[in-house]
Amino acid sequence: MKTTLRIGTRGSELALKQTEMAIESIKAHNPQVEAEIVIIKTDGDTHTDIPLCKVNKTAGTQDKGVFVAAIERALAAGEIDCAVHSLKDMPGQPDPAFEISAVLPREDIWDALILKKGADTAHLTLGTASVRREQLIRTYWSGTAKTVSIRGNVHTRLRKLIESDELDGIVLARAGLNRLGLTGDSITIDGTTLSVVDMSKDSFMPALCQGAIAIETRKGDTATRALIAPANDHDTELCVRAERAFLAMLQADCSIPVAGYATLNGDFMMMRAIYFMPNGMPVRVTHRGETDKPEEVAAGAYAKLQAAISPAK
Repeated sequence: MKTTLRIGTRGSELALKQTEMAIESIKAHNPQVEAEIVIIKTDGDTHTDIPLCKVNKTAGTQDKGVFVAAIERALAAGEIDCAVHSLKDMPGQPDPAFEISAVLPREDIWDALILKKGADTAHLTLGTASVRREQLIRTYWSGTAKTVSIRGNVHTRLRKLIESDELDGIVLARAGLNRLGLTGDSITIDGTTLSVVDMSKDSFMPALCQGAIAIETRKGDTATRALIAPANDHDTELCVRAERAFLAMLQADCSIPVAGYATLNGDFMMMRAIYFMPNGMPVRVTHRGETDKPEEVAAGAYAKLQAAISPAK
C-alpha cells in the first residue's frame, strides 16, 4: 500500500496551513502515511499586477481557476499525488482528468470587514480584488462606499491596509482569518489594532464554496483516493456539490459576480444565491430540496434565476 503522498499546494501561509489540516485529517485515518509538501507557484501568484478576473486571459489558462491550473498540471504530470485547494478557487465545471477525493469539514463561510480605528463607516473606501465583493459593497452600502483594487495573501493585504492613506478597510474570508489564528472582533498586525466585523451571510453573501478545503486526485488513481477518501466530511460535501453544480450551470468564473451557499436541515437542503446583472442589479433566489439530491437543488435555484433574469414574454 502507498504510504507516501506528495501533496501540491500554493506557498502562501494560509495555503500551507490548509495543507497541514489536510495532512492531519488523512493521517487520522491512515497514521502510516508520510506527506511531502510540494509548493507550486500558480498563475494567480505570478500575475499580481492585474485584477484576478483578467489572469486567465493573460496566462492562457482559459476557464481554469487562476490558483488551480499550475497545480493541476503538476498533478497530471505525476509530479504530485494529490493537491489541496480552497474549493472556492476551483471552477464549477471539473476537469474530467481529476476528481475531488475529500472535502474537509467546513469553516465559517461568511466574509469579515476589517477596519482601521476611526474609519468613517458612512463613506468607506474598501480594498478588494473580487468582483463579487465589489458589487456587494456597492449594494450593501447603497453606493456610499467605494472600492480600490488590492491583492496579496492575507497578511500582505492587512499590511497594505495599515500602510495606505486611502483605505479604510478590506474584506476577507473569515475562514482564512480563523485558520491563521486571527480570531475575534479585533486583530493586531505589526502593533496596529484593527476591528473585525462579521458580515451577515444573507445580506453580504459569501463566494460559493467559501470555507471549504478540497483534496484533488487524478481520476483513476484508486490507491491515492483510498488514503484520502476517509477524510471526507459528508455534510460539507453535500453542500459544496450543490454550490459547484450551480457554478457549473452558470458557467461562472471569477469574473462573474455571483455568491451564495447551501445549508442542511435534516432531510432538506436550502440554497440561497445572488447574481448581479450587467447593469449591477442584484437578483436573489432561494430554493429548497432534498438533502441527498444536491445537484437537483442547484438546478432548481438555477431555474429560478433564469426565470428572474430572462422572464417569459
